[in-house]
Amino acid sequence: MSRPSQETQKPLGIAVFGVLLILSSLLHIHKLIVELQDYVDIYSYLPAGWIVSRYAFSWAQRIVGILVGVGLLGKKEIARKIFLALSCFTILALYWKHPYAGVKQHCDLMQEQLSGLLSPFGIRDASSFMAPCVMAGLWIQDIIFFGTALYYFTRPAVRRHFR
Repeated sequence: MSRPSQETQKPLGIAVFGVLLILSSLLHIHKLIVELQDYVDIYSYLPAGWIVSRYAFSWAQRIVGILVGVGLLGKKEIARKIFLALSCFTILALYWKHPYAGVKQHCDLMQEQLSGLLSPFGIRDASSFMAPCVMAGLWIQDIIFFGTALYYFTRPAVRRHFR
């Protein structure tokens, strides 16, 4: 039995990115449904209309993520192009995707929930230290993931697999 040639075999990275997009989108959809009140609390510093707009945009991103992930698994050229555009947009919009005020609010909520565990160690205001670190971690994670996607999906050997 002969093995498929390199030209007909789908590169593993296409499947990895497709599956990661689908799984992360489903996870975020679950969070958008289950943790709606936390979402509203985290972005309570925004006007009410902006919270609704941000929430609707989060849903749109997750639906696009699922569709693009499925499209990547099906080797659809339009999915590759949309993923490249989504990657550029995400990197350029990191400031709005992970705003400091939202991250700080989230860390404050976490500190309230964990205060019983932190107080015996004399930790009273962990969120002031945690928020910049968490924000930097989120930015770095997105830059690595979407930057890698930009590099990977523009390689000629990978582009040949899409139609």
